[in-house]
Order: sequence, then C-alpha cells, then structure tokens
Amino acid sequence: MDNKDYYYHCAQLQEMSSAFGREVLSLSNTLMKFDDINECKDNLTCPQGCENTVGSYICSCNIGFRLNTLNTSICDDINECEENIDDCSQTCVNAIGSYSCNCFNGYTLQSGVCEKNSSNVELCQALNCSQLCFVNNGTVRCDCQVGFALQGDNKTCTNIDECSLAKKPCSQICTDTYGRFTCSCYAGFKLEADRTSCTACEKSFYGVNCNQSYQCSGHGTCDPVRGCVCDIGWEGVNCNNDIDECTLRTDNCLIGDVCVNALGSYSCVCPIGYVRNGTCQDINECVDPALNNCNPLIEDCVNNFGSHVCNCKPGYARNDKGDCININECANGDHQCQQICVDVPGKYNCNCNYGYRLNDDRLTCLLVKDVCSDFEKLNCSQGCTVDFQQNTSYCFCADGYNLVGKDTCEDINECEVSTKNLCSFKSGCVNRVPGYSCSCPPGSSLDNDGRNCNNCSSTTWGVNCSRSCSCSTGALRCDNVRGCICRPGYIGVFCDVDVNQCTNGELQCNDRQDCVSRIGPDSCVCKSGYRLNGTLCEDVNECLDPRLNTCQQTCQNSVGSYSCGCYKGFAYNASTNTCDDINECARQIDRCTSVCINTLGNYRCSCTPGYVLNRDGYTCDVTSVCTNSSLCQCRLVQL
Repeated sequence: MDNKDYYYHCAQLQEMSSAFGREVLSLSNTLMKFDDINECKDNLTCPQGCENTVGSYICSCNIGFRLNTLNTSICDDINECEENIDDCSQTCVNAIGSYSCNCFNGYTLQSGVCEKNSSNVELCQALNCSQLCFVNNGTVRCDCQVGFALQGDNKTCTNIDECSLAKKPCSQICTDTYGRFTCSCYAGFKLEADRTSCTACEKSFYGVNCNQSYQCSGHGTCDPVRGCVCDIGWEGVNCNNDIDECTLRTDNCLIGDVCVNALGSYSCVCPIGYVRNGTCQDINECVDPALNNCNPLIEDCVNNFGSHVCNCKPGYARNDKGDCININECANGDHQCQQICVDVPGKYNCNCNYGYRLNDDRLTCLLVKDVCSDFEKLNCSQGCTVDFQQNTSYCFCADGYNLVGKDTCEDINECEVSTKNLCSFKSGCVNRVPGYSCSCPPGSSLDNDGRNCNNCSSTTWGVNCSRSCSCSTGALRCDNVRGCICRPGYIGVFCDVDVNQCTNGELQCNDRQDCVSRIGPDSCVCKSGYRLNGTLCEDVNECLDPRLNTCQQTCQNSVGSYSCGCYKGFAYNASTNTCDDINECARQIDRCTSVCINTLGNYRCSCTPGYVLNRDGYTCDVTSVCTNSSLCQCRLVQL
C-alpha cells in the first residue's frame, strides 16, 4: 500500500498519537497531518508475504501455508489431507505446500478423479495388492503410497520409519507417523520453511519454535530455551514481577510467624505480643509492668495469647472513657449497712450512730449504754467507751492511735500493716503522726484521692511522671518507668548517641572479620581474602581464579591472602610484582667454561673459534691436532 496522507482533528490526536506508528509532518490550528509508514518495504519479519495497513502491517503466507498462531514470523504447512480440505476422491498424500491424489486397487486417476478400470480389476484382485495396483500392457504390479515400502512378497506395504534411516531427514527431532514423518526443533530453535531444518532463535525470542519473546529485567538471565530465567524471588516473562511468597504460602516461616513480603524475598517475624525464642512465644505482659498499660492499683492484668487485657478490680467499673472508677456503693444504695455507709476506694465500710456498736457481721448495729460517766477514775486521753456485754468501760483512742495499757494512746504505724492503710501502692506508704500518706512508684503519679496511682501518659515518665519523653529516632519506645528504651547501637537519655560498638568492645569480631561501624548497629564483615559461607568467613583461594590474583608466573595461596613467585631462571621483583630474567652470565653463576650467552629464563654456552662445545653443553675442546710434520688434522668430533 502506498503512503497516503491522513488528517485528524486535534481532539483525536491524544487518542491516536500513541496508537499508530506515524510520523507527524505538520501541525495547523485545527488539523494534524500523518504520513503512514509502509513497514512492508523493508520488512524482515514476515516469512513469505506482507500487506501494509494504515498504521501497521499484516504478514501473509503462500497457498498451502498459514501463519503460526503463536509466532507470526513462521508459516506452517497446511496438511490438506488431515484437515479434509483436499479434493481427492480416494486417497490423499500431503506434501510441503500442496498435496497429491492416489487411487485404490482397480482404479485409475482420470482428470483428478479415480475411475474403475473394469478390464484391470480382475488382474489386480488376483494379485491382492495391499495398497496400489498398476496394470501396464497386461503386466500387473503392486506399489505403495509415499512413506511405505514394498516387501519381498511384492504385495505387502509396510510403513517406512524415515527417522531411523542413515540419512536423517530432520536436522534435530524426527517423529515417525504412519506413512509420513514430521520434523520439529529443540526449544531455542525454530523450524525453517523447508520443514526439516532448524535455526537458533533470534535475539529476544525463545522456546519451542521461538514462539515467545522476552526482554529480561535486572532480576533474571536470558536463556534461548527458557527465556528469562528469574532469580529467586522473581517471576514473569521478563522477571520483573516480585513473588509474594507470603500470599502464595511458599515461604518457610514457622507456624505462628508472620510472613512479611519484600522485593525479591521475604522475612519471618513474630506477631505483636510474641517474642522470638527459637519459635514465636507469647509475651506475658502481666509479669512486667513496663509491658502493659494496666494500673495495678485499680486494674488486674489478664494475659492472653499475643496480648493482654486490663480488668477493673472489684469495687471499680469502667466508664464511657474507658477508665476504671470507684463504685460508690453508699451513694447508689448498693450496700448492706444498717446505719452508716462509708465509701472507700474499691469497697465500703459500715459504721453505727452514737450509742450503737457494729455487730460481728460488720453490717448491723447493736444498742449500747454510755456508762463512762459512772467511772470517775478513768483517765482516758482520747475518750471513753463502754463494753455493754462485759459491763465495763475502757478508754478509746482517735483514728490513727492504739490504746496502750488502760489510758495511753500510741500512734499506729499504718504502713507496717497493709490492712491499716488504703495506699494502692503499699511500698509507697509514709507514716505520719497521726495517720499516713501515700506515694507512687516511678512510672505513675498520685491521684487526687491521695491513695491511688495512675500510670504516666505516653509523653511523661519517671517519679510522679515528672520527666518528659523526648526520645530521638534511636529509641524503640518511651517506657513510663525507664524513659527512652534505645535500639541496639544507641545510648543516651534520649537515645541520640550512636555507639561505636567496634571501638568500645561491645561487638567482638573474629580474626577473619573486620568490624564495620555505621549509623545504628555495627556489624562484622569478612576481611579481604575471605568470603562469607553461611555464617563463617572461609579463605578464598585466589590462585584458582586469575581475576583474584596479580601474579605473573606462580601463585601460592595462604590463609586470607596469597603470594607470587617465579619459574626457575627468573627472580621475583616485589616493587613491580613481576618476574625478572636472571642473567646467569653477568652474575657468573653459569657453568660455561668458555662463552656464556644469556637467554630468557636460562642461558647457553658457546666456544671461541677453534673449539667445539662438548656434549655436556658446558665445556669446549679444540677442533684440530697438529703433528711434528707441521700438518694439522681435524679431530673427529661426534656432533
């Protein structure tokens, strides 16, 4: 198709500019002009025919072939016989790009049609050919279809296994079928148009018949047979899709672990509320106040798998804000006192009106008679009361005092007896005269009731929550008792000091490792001459790989290093790391008796004129002998 001009309104440009392979020629206010590219002009992809279309092209095949459905750069032969699209009346024989027709016994092919030859039927029936029968001038013979061979009885046709012939019909894979054979190629090759030859896949194609294309990313290697061979943790035709091992459940995380996917890999971590100890084990947050947010004064911590809950202590209830508040049984009538109800944190106490005393059930009151005035000798410092049942009187002391003897009141140390003070934190009880006061442990502050302790907020910590949390990024969290809890590799009140674990001895590396300091946790890495194998640094034999050593001639491996040497006749030059030739002649370390000639890595001996070198290669003898007759004769020397 010739190049033509096409015009589109600018509103169409946004949709079409990326959809068609066209060059923009000119741009006006309202129209854009495109010139269609004729890809068929220099098309090297279509195997037989090419038809240009607007913005693209279509490959086509000759009659008897069709485009491969997986790779449009291949034209496959159409087997008209198997697909029943031939026009043969009896038998069909397929050929590359075409087919031919044959007839049964007693029939002859006339203008493409098998017609019965009555004169030859009797002859062919008598011969009983298994496939084809031919009659020529009264002579009858049997023959076979293509792909079959006539046996010794000259009647029977058997299949020819073309694949077992000495001259193989296929360049790679041959598959014999009844009456024919087919050729195919190994993965990484494609079948040529002759249907017998195989050629290697072109760049960016792979697989059976090169029917797949690829463009490997940086996470795989290219292979003409398999395409992109992906690194561990990656998949996809081009190895650019991360494998989510966690979703696919192909990870090796233990039961109870949480799988966290990453690009090209994954990691196994313990869920919140668990800690790694070989396996993920539940953290009992209730045994360490720093791990739970329960107020020990008014809440009970109950551990669960992976978490904990804070339940209000008896006598407390949780309000709409989620706080445990004291239940005032006296105010809401939820008590059993007969006369006076006194609310205290977490419970209530019963008292009686004047003239009554509390019964043993601590709920009801008994009427008593005030007869203290009848006992003039009483010297009570705090007052007098009567034991109606015993018919006696005795001195009583105010709250916070104990009666000593009959008439002395002594201060009670309420802190020594836990039942005598209402401090929720018993160790924080401070005795007073009279009475006592309460204090709280670090990580909490005293409530307005003067008895209960409240945990510090998330922004404070320490005694009475007096210190502010100002932790840096080097902190794991702010603990309400200890303040900033530092990550490994950090110290300081605010975890803002990076520790050099290499210099302070905290990190101990072995003799095959170097300690590398970095921001945060430092680490041990293998020294030069070693490489990591699992968790161990093993020696690298540099002599086995020329890329790892700079030796010119010989290499001697050692633990963590190597040394260079030279062949005999050379001396090692440490300053240049080369092997220099030893001039044995100049150093006079040769064995020549006459002339020494230095060579690279060796030397050779020679003789002055009139002498010849002996067989030992070092000494010389004269070449002639003179007699008394003044005649010199050459000495016979075996060379």
